[in-house]
Amino acid sequence: MKNIMKKTIFQCFVPALLFTLVLISCDEYLDIDPKGYQLLETTEDYDEWLNSEDIQTSLPTELYLLGDEVDQPTLSISLESAAARLRAYAWQQQFSEKTTATPIIWAPHYQSIYYFNTVIQEIDGAEGTEEEKERLKAEALLGRAFEYLYLVNLYGKVYDVSTASEDLAVPFVTSNDLADDTPDRSTVQEIYDHIIEDITTAISDLPADNSDNRFRGSVAAAYSVLARTYLYMSDYTKAAQNAQLAIDNSLDTILDYSTMSSVKDIPHLITREDAIYARLNTGYVFTAYPNLTFLQSFDRTDLRLEFFYTAITYPWDTEDYSFTTRGRMRYSTYKSSAYIWPNWGTSAPEMRLILAEAAARSNDLSTACDELDLVRKCRFPSDTYVKYESSVQEEVLQKVLDERKFEFAFRGLRWFDMRRLDAEGRMETVYRYDGDDNVIATLSPGSNKYTLQIPIQVLYFNQDWEQNTWDEE
Repeated sequence: MKNIMKKTIFQCFVPALLFTLVLISCDEYLDIDPKGYQLLETTEDYDEWLNSEDIQTSLPTELYLLGDEVDQPTLSISLESAAARLRAYAWQQQFSEKTTATPIIWAPHYQSIYYFNTVIQEIDGAEGTEEEKERLKAEALLGRAFEYLYLVNLYGKVYDVSTASEDLAVPFVTSNDLADDTPDRSTVQEIYDHIIEDITTAISDLPADNSDNRFRGSVAAAYSVLARTYLYMSDYTKAAQNAQLAIDNSLDTILDYSTMSSVKDIPHLITREDAIYARLNTGYVFTAYPNLTFLQSFDRTDLRLEFFYTAITYPWDTEDYSFTTRGRMRYSTYKSSAYIWPNWGTSAPEMRLILAEAAARSNDLSTACDELDLVRKCRFPSDTYVKYESSVQEEVLQKVLDERKFEFAFRGLRWFDMRRLDAEGRMETVYRYDGDDNVIATLSPGSNKYTLQIPIQVLYFNQDWEQNTWDEE
């Protein structure tokens, strides 16, 4: 049964993968009969392999649909017949009931893992210097760890040191041979151990600088992924240590929106100064609807509101920030025909907010407010901005958590914050509504829905796997 599973993990991309191999360098490959990764012969070939568009856009667009800032104000069909993305929005048990469908969130991550495993497994046999081989292998180890950090936080329970060695997560696939058996589900602890081991192994051979291509690995990128890893493990001391190391090894730049005339001034992501380890979502450009509760929580002078949210103007409408009617505001990755792709990867603002949260949780409120200020002063007009300060620990911590919500909205990160905050008892019930304001789904505190079900397309070929627990409604 398990050999067939390769079709499920990789079926969505293998044909495209072989086609990509031919197109990676048209002059070199158009006259070669593609034979999978065997076309890769030199370290230059592998370097191009790591520039794959599939890797750069590895994060499923549907991740943002899980967050509590999202609305679907025009939803008018039943969830039973709805598309997978709408079923994800309503946290349905399965996003598709068709066993032949491609798992919308599972598959893109394993697609990228295939790319990284190809480098890790095969680079030693390539033509090139040992230094080049070690660098490329290190980048692949970092990339694989990055993908598994998402997978363990989607299909495994929130990290709990007392249960992580028993809680099941995802299979840790290290092979790029489609004929190899698929391993069983690893535990949450095992996946985290692999993530940390891969990154720490990679650091010494990673480039010191990736400023010419933020999608590629670097020392700072490694520390930034470790910082996020330890944050999700609730190890705030190590999260802060690695966030600081990421900052120390990067340009430590936060784009200052207060100095920009419009969103058009934001640089291209490939060289954007505040990106540490850049990633795009699989859809590149998309439009989403924020819900009214989220919109109403904004400070109306917040430049993120001006830069990324657009009022929909009808002939009978005027643009305003009253936020009283669903569907009148949209989040867009583009405005005024200028495509400004948000970074779904790690960034300088994220590292600063990790430092702020760690400080707040240790009751170092002065440091927390200082770190918070480094981000917030770049998000408001300088002539009206006032630094946030408080001597109340819970207030400061909540301010940091709120800032994460504003800064990373619609970038696929909110779901992971919701999970860890729910584990602390900080999440209230979240509701989903259809276009007629009817409640169609609920996400209650402590709900098993915070851990996604293994896709039935995967279980079909692995029927001995244990499925994640689900809330019966």
